[in-house]
Amino acid sequence: MSSRDPRRTSTAPSKRTSLLPRPSSIAVDPSALIAQHAQLTGTHPITIGPGAVLHPHAKVNSTGSVVMLGEGCVVFERARVGVADVGEVPGFDRRQSGTYMGARGEGVVLGRNVVVETGAVVEAAEVGEGSVVESGAVVGRGAVVGKYCTIAAASVVPPYTTLPDYTVVFSGSQQRIDKTLQQRPDILEAKMAVHKKQLDMFRRLIANNIAKWTG
Repeated sequence: MSSRDPRRTSTAPSKRTSLLPRPSSIAVDPSALIAQHAQLTGTHPITIGPGAVLHPHAKVNSTGSVVMLGEGCVVFERARVGVADVGEVPGFDRRQSGTYMGARGEGVVLGRNVVVETGAVVEAAEVGEGSVVESGAVVGRGAVVGKYCTIAAASVVPPYTTLPDYTVVFSGSQQRIDKTLQQRPDILEAKMAVHKKQLDMFRRLIANNIAKWTG
């Protein structure tokens, strides 16, 4: 057997993150937490609000539009927020849908205290305050999700769909209104208190790599 030529250089690519485009601007509140290995990529601006948390391997992609994460948002491991390309979605005519992106302005906006769990994908135009996108769920491009909604694990919100406040999407694409949460402000308050405790716990347990994005 011939020995390997020591002069031969490796053909393995460098770290993929080094090849990804960096957003034109990144505005990160000093109180935000961005873990090591979280990715902020794309060509449009990205804004991360006060107290927001990006877990390791969370991905925020602004290739297709600006991305804004509101105060107290949490994006878990392997979740992706943002539009990765600018092409139209096959099979959907947004002019005939309940939401027309051009009327709202291009972008992906997560309201205060939105949670995007592990492996979920959010390309929505807007996700309202206090909503939760559970593990593996997909919220399609241009969708508008109201406040305090729950997109159950592995469920799908089609592109350019509009969901009213307190909607629960479950069993794939079925919907109902969470009347308990809607009619019981004490339960809603308790839910938000739990979210605040989680934010505090993340700050204790996750090393903050925010300097990488603010330096």
